[in-house]
Parts: sequence; structure tokens; C-alpha cells
Amino acid sequence: MRAPVRALGGLARPVAAAGRRLSGDHGLTIVGWHRVDGPCSDGLSTGVDDFRRNLDVLEEWGATVLPLEAAVAALDAGTLPDRAVCLTFDDGYASVVETAWPILRERGLPATLFVVSGYLSGDGRFAWDRAEPHHDRHRLARADELLAAAGEGLDIGSHTVTHPWLPGLDLDEVKRELVESRAAIEDLLGRQVDSLAYPTGGWSPAVRAVAAEAGYRIGITVDRGLNTARTPRLSLRRSFAPTDPVDLRLVLDGAYTVLRPLDTWRRRRGPVW
Repeated sequence: MRAPVRALGGLARPVAAAGRRLSGDHGLTIVGWHRVDGPCSDGLSTGVDDFRRNLDVLEEWGATVLPLEAAVAALDAGTLPDRAVCLTFDDGYASVVETAWPILRERGLPATLFVVSGYLSGDGRFAWDRAEPHHDRHRLARADELLAAAGEGLDIGSHTVTHPWLPGLDLDEVKRELVESRAAIEDLLGRQVDSLAYPTGGWSPAVRAVAAEAGYRIGITVDRGLNTARTPRLSLRRSFAPTDPVDLRLVLDGAYTVLRPLDTWRRRRGPVW
């Protein structure tokens, strides 16, 4: 986290905390990661020790970590506990099932992994990984690995077929990405799939409407902030976990909600690869 952003978060934290107390909302915080591997954090990779520290911060903060679908159901019913948190992973990297998921299981913590159905063979690499030296950390989980992890309790959701910037597609293409991905993952798991994470956080009201038509009930963005009873369930807010525990604590306290207009501006500009 850059120093100016951290400073802004520090200034905003008391305001965010006061607003949360006054509103009485027991909101839902959604935290995300991509890969969990190696000795240090870099780009999409979170170092294993840093990941453990992230989880320590959640425990120290008093988080109640809930399965995603159960948390949204509680949000709908008005029964969400205070400091409710959901843990999510995007893209379907093998390190999530090999490294992150065993750590979470040790702590009894649920999580959701959003996978790209066109890469379930595990042989492909995303475009942003091809320029880097080949490394196991870029490997994507195979269908059999995902099925085994799902059998142990890891929730699996959709991240489209090919990981496109959805607002840049015509709506028929958006529908294909969402419908075919959902069907492929349901065929793999043998159960209904209701959750979706928009690739690179790319969504719009039109994309959200197609997601609803495709049968999704939960859609996850990368717009920062707390989810309340008023937040549309197909555009839930999420923050990716920063490396520094101080920054994660600011995220949990809602300090970076003030940056949501910046998130909206970035989303309208399109993806930055």
C-alpha cells in the first residue's frame, strides 16, 4: 500500500468506524487473494507467511469468517453477526488448493475459489503470466484437484470461461461467458453454482443484469467497501488483501471505503494489464 493511500486510510478510519456504529449495520467484508506461494509477496502472489499474517489479523480483529452463500443469506435475513468476513480467491491457481486451502482448513476457515472454466485442464497459462519465467506458481488447478478440494469443503464459483473484460463484450458474448462457465462448473461439482466474480472487477449494470438472467445470485466486484442490506447482491464489494497487516486492519475497519469513487472511475476506464 502506498504511503499516501495509507495516510488517507488512517485519516478516514475514525469516520468510517463512527458511521458504522451509528448506522447499526452489521455489514459484510469480503477479502480476496489470487495466488498464495513462495517466501514473499509480489504482484498477484501472496507469500505464505504474509498469508498467515493476514489470517492472524482477521483473528485479532475478531472476525467471524463465514461461507459466502451463508453470509449473503444472513445479510438478506438481517441476521449477519458483527465483523462478518468472507474469504475469496480469483483465477483458480493451483497454489490455492495446494497451499492456502490446507492452511485455512487448519484454522477451520471457509473460503470460495472462483475458477475460469476454460482452463480446467490445468495446462494453460493466463496472458499476464506468459511473459514471466515459467514457474509452478503460475500453474492453474486441474479439474480433479478442484473436485477434491470441493469435497473437503472449498466452495467453487465462476470466473467466466476465458477471463475477459465483460463490459467490453456485447451482451450475447457476456451471456455465453457466464452461462457456459456456470454449466461447466456445475457439471464438475454435481451441484448448483450461484456465485460469480467478475474478471478484473469488470462489471456494469447491463453485465449485472445478464448475470441475473444466467442464474447467479451473488456477484463479486473489486469495488472497496462494506456490504450492507442496501448493497446489490450481484455487485458485492471486495478488497484484495494488502501485504502489510496494518493495511489489512485499515481495510477491515472500512477506512478505504472513501476510495470507492476511484474504483468506479477505474472500472469505467477498463482493465489495466
